Amino acid sequence: MEHPAMIEGLSAQAAKLLSPQTPQQLKMMAASGLAPLPPTDMLCVLYFFAYDSDVAISDKARASLARMPEKVLLDTVGQNLPEVVLDGIAHLLTSNLAVMERIILNQKATHETIAWLAEKLNSEKLLEMIAANERRLLAFPKIIEALYLNRAARMSTVDRAIELAVRNGIVLEGISTFDEVKKAIEGQLILEPPEEDEVYPDDLEFTSALQAEVAETVDESVVTDVLEALEAGTDSLNDEEKKKVADLTASLSELNVSQKIRVATLGNSSQRAVLIRDSNKLVIMAVLKSPALSDSEIMRYSAARSLPDEAIRYICSKRDWIKHYQVKVNLVNNPKTSVSEALRFLNHLRPNDIRSLERSKDVSGVVKNAARELRRKRTE
Repeated sequence: MEHPAMIEGLSAQAAKLLSPQTPQQLKMMAASGLAPLPPTDMLCVLYFFAYDSDVAISDKARASLARMPEKVLLDTVGQNLPEVVLDGIAHLLTSNLAVMERIILNQKATHETIAWLAEKLNSEKLLEMIAANERRLLAFPKIIEALYLNRAARMSTVDRAIELAVRNGIVLEGISTFDEVKKAIEGQLILEPPEEDEVYPDDLEFTSALQAEVAETVDESVVTDVLEALEAGTDSLNDEEKKKVADLTASLSELNVSQKIRVATLGNSSQRAVLIRDSNKLVIMAVLKSPALSDSEIMRYSAARSLPDEAIRYICSKRDWIKHYQVKVNLVNNPKTSVSEALRFLNHLRPNDIRSLERSKDVSGVVKNAARELRRKRTE
């Protein structure tokens, strides 16, 4: 929403304070919380001045909001306040979890306000409260999307919200891996909301894997190099790096498919470097669809011969990826790339890469012959 917005239904005194003709001194007094107003009007006035273009007034109003008596603030936020005020207060006092709880429970709060809170809050309890309002989730699926993409939301909370969407035929376009998530939860046990002090082991397992410190201390290229060396049986490995990669791999290995997909979506490049080698195609596709995927990662993945055909086809279909020369080279040399796609990229290769392709033992005879013919034509 755009702030501040004029508010209707205020007392004459409050409306006068918000008038453009009100003297600066009187505005400052109101922003300081000194105007004799009932709590509802006071909160509306402070909201308005908190977004004032005058920094002195804005700062004063925000300070006044922050020091309002807790009981008065909570009682007022829980009442029939204008939608725009609730939205403004949500943005201004996000760190006050008691106030956020009242806004979440207030039916006057707009779906947009709740979706914003679902994106920004880091309280598992409050995110669970948002997810519990199924009517809101169905009316405004962007709330489900925000919950899924919020690292603080429990996995069990997210699973229930996703299952609700799937059951009601809702497509969550804001989740890049939704097709994979949808397939992953089919037949999966969806846990009921936990009791007040209950914590599901699966939630702890997911949070631990997503936030694992080791994932922040080992570079994606190192992970890839170590894993490739282990697969090749190479002994010349750095023990410290080997342990970090082993710990990272272990933290992800016990997760179920839907958990791995969410880590692939929200995690970092090191975690994706492990998950791209997963045995489940859904996890691999989730890695490729991660919004955080970098060009350097896709250059590595396009050369991976362990990827399933579906993954290679997906890479070939992405214009932003195949515009990179190295990706084209990798795909032509990758035996998993279909002949038709390899021939499509062949014409873009430089002479040195064409010659290397002719000597390759990994590509099909059709591609090698086409490379030989292309080189001959270019030299004529």
